[in-house]
Amino acid sequence: MNLAIAIFSSKYDYILLLLSLAICLAGTVFALQTSGKFRKDSSGARTIWLLWTALVMGTSLWAAAVFAISAQVTTAQSGFEMTSILAVLFLAVAGTFASFALSLKKHLRLFLTLSGIVFGSTAAATFMLVERSFKVAGATPADLPSYFWPFVAGAGLGSVLFGLALRTAGKGQIKVSAAIMAVPVAAAFLTAPVTNLPIVPHWFPAGMELLTTSQALTMAVLVSALCAAFTCSGDLLENFRKQAARRAYHHLALQDNLTHLPNRHYVENVAKQLLKEARDNETICAVVLVSLDEFKAINDLHGYSTGDAVLRRMASLFRAQFGDPVVIARFYGDEFLIIDPSVETPDDATALARKVRELARRPIQTENYRLSVQCSIGLAIYPRDGQNLNHLVQRANLAAKQAKAVGGNAIQPYVTGMEENNLWEAALASDLRNATFENQLSLLFQKQNQTQNGRLIGYEALVRWRHAEKGYIPPEDFIPIAERSGIILDIGAWVLREACREAANWDDPVTVSVNVSPYQFSRSDFSGLVSTVLMETGLSPHRLEIELTESTPIEDHERVSQTIEALQKMGIRVAMDDFGTGYSSLNTLQAFPFDKLKVDRVFTQSLETSSQARAILRSAVLLGHSFGIPVIAEGVETEQQLEFLKEVGCQEVQGFLFGKHLLPSQIKSTEKDKHRRAG
Repeated sequence: MNLAIAIFSSKYDYILLLLSLAICLAGTVFALQTSGKFRKDSSGARTIWLLWTALVMGTSLWAAAVFAISAQVTTAQSGFEMTSILAVLFLAVAGTFASFALSLKKHLRLFLTLSGIVFGSTAAATFMLVERSFKVAGATPADLPSYFWPFVAGAGLGSVLFGLALRTAGKGQIKVSAAIMAVPVAAAFLTAPVTNLPIVPHWFPAGMELLTTSQALTMAVLVSALCAAFTCSGDLLENFRKQAARRAYHHLALQDNLTHLPNRHYVENVAKQLLKEARDNETICAVVLVSLDEFKAINDLHGYSTGDAVLRRMASLFRAQFGDPVVIARFYGDEFLIIDPSVETPDDATALARKVRELARRPIQTENYRLSVQCSIGLAIYPRDGQNLNHLVQRANLAAKQAKAVGGNAIQPYVTGMEENNLWEAALASDLRNATFENQLSLLFQKQNQTQNGRLIGYEALVRWRHAEKGYIPPEDFIPIAERSGIILDIGAWVLREACREAANWDDPVTVSVNVSPYQFSRSDFSGLVSTVLMETGLSPHRLEIELTESTPIEDHERVSQTIEALQKMGIRVAMDDFGTGYSSLNTLQAFPFDKLKVDRVFTQSLETSSQARAILRSAVLLGHSFGIPVIAEGVETEQQLEFLKEVGCQEVQGFLFGKHLLPSQIKSTEKDKHRRAG
C-alpha cells in the first residue's frame, strides 16, 4: 500500500500532513532565494551559498518526510531509530548539494536534466529511508522492490521540472518556482510504500533506543527553524556586506586611487561649507591650482610608473606640509588643488602659493631617476575673484595657464580679462589645428650668405599663416600657441617636409635651414621623421641644417643630445638659433654639440647704437671660434652692420641686405620641378 492510498483511508493525522507540506514549500522557497546568490556569484563565496542552499533544501525534505511518516495513526508503540534518522539528514543535504552543483555546469541542458534526476532521486531516497527508520512494534515493513516507483516518479519529474523551477526562480517568480519544484517531491512521497501497521497494540522489548514521535517532530522543527534562521541571517549579512561595500565605494568615489588624496568630487561636496565659513568669519579663501610643467614629457620619456611616482611624492609633500583646515586634492591629471579658508589677506594667499611652489621644486627621487619638477601656479581669492568654487577654480586654472605660457615655474594671480585672452587663444589654437589640412600655411625662404664675398650658401625656410578670415597672422603670435598646445609637432613636420621637397629641386644645391622647437626634439622621434622625409624627397642629408630654437627651456638634455647625435650621424648639421635671447644660452651651447651658432637679429640691428650689442657679437664670434664652429648673424640690413661683422670675423650673414623673402617659385629650380609646378 502506498502513501496516497493510506491518506484516503483515513489512517493519517491531516494536521501533521499539512505541516509536512508547509515545511516542504517553505524550505523550497528559502532554497530558491539563496540559489539566486550562488548562480549569480562566481567568486569564492559561491561555494558557501551553494552549501547553504543545500542545507536548507535537504533539511526541509528530511523534516517534511519526518512529519509525513509521523502522521500515521497507530495504537502500537512507535519511534525513529536515532542513528538512521540522522544519516538520512546527511544524505538529504548531500544529494541536494550534488543536484544544485550539477545545475551550474556549462552544458546547461544535459546537466540540468541530470541535476533534476539527482534531486528527484534524493527526495525519494529521503522519504524511503525516513520511512525505513520509523519503527512500529508488530508492523511489517514494505518490500524493497516496492520503492522502485517512487524513484521513477521523483527522478522522471525532477529531470523535467527541476531546471524549469530554477529558470523560473531566475526571473524572480519564487513562489511559482517553489510550486514547480515541489511536484517531483510530492510524487516521490505519494507513490512511496508505507509500513503495514498492526491492528492491535504492540510494544518493543525493553532497552530499545528510539526517538519517540514527539521527540522526532521537535528535532525536525528545530533543525528546520535553525536552517531558516541561518538563511535569514545570511541575507542580513549579505545586506550588511552590500551596505559596507556601498560605503567603501562611496569613499573610493571621493578619493583619488593613486595619491589617496580627496578628488574633485570631494572638493565639490565640501566647498560650500568652506566658503560659508570664510564668509561667516569675514576672512578670505585662497584657491591655489598647481599644474606640473612638462609632466607629459616625464611620462613619455621615463614611463607612466615614473609619472605616477612623481604624483604620489608631490601629494605626500603637500599632505605633510598642510593640515586642517587646508583641503588638498588631486583635481585633474597633473593638477592639484589647495584650498585654505583661513587666510586673512591677499598677501597671505600669495605666501601660501610661494610655499606650494617651494615644495614642488624639491627634487624627487624615484626608483630609477632623480627629477626636478617645476610647476605653474594659478591663484584665485574668494570673494574677490568668485562667489563659488566653479568660478574660483576656473579662474585659478586660467591664471595657471598664463603662468605656463610665460615659461612655467611661476605664480600668477587671476586678473580681470583673462577669460577673453584665453578664449582668443583657444579659438586661434582650434583654427591652427586645421591650417595644415586647409592649405593655409606657406613657406618663404631667406638667403644666407658668406660674409666676406656675399656668396649664396643656403636659405632659411620660414613658415607663414594666412587665416581664412583673420588674414595674415605673424609667427610670433601663432608659434608660441602651437608650442603650448602641442600643434607644433604637426606644423613642424609639415614645414620640414615642404622645405626639403622644395630644396631637392633647386638648381643650385645649397643648404636649407629649418627651425625646430625643443618640444619637437623631446616629444617625438624627430630623427626618425627627418630620415623618412629625406627618403621621400630625395634631399641629400648634407644639404639640410636644423636650427634648434631656444624659445622654451630644454628640460630633457639627454633626449635632445641623443637626437642631435643621431642627426649628425646622418650628415645633418645642427645650429643653435637665436643665441643670446634664450633661457641659458651659454649652458645650452656647452651642453650640446652644435655645428653652428646663430646670433639673434636683436643684437645685429642694435650694432650702430649699442656698445653692449657690439660686445655681445664679438663675444659670440669668439665663442664660435673657441668651439670650432662657424657663427651666422641674422637681421643684417645695412652696409655698416656688414662691415662690423666682417671686422670681428663672423663667417656668415643673413638679412634683407641680400634680398627680401622669396616665394618657392622665385628660387631657380630644375626643369623637372618647373614641369611639376605647371602640372
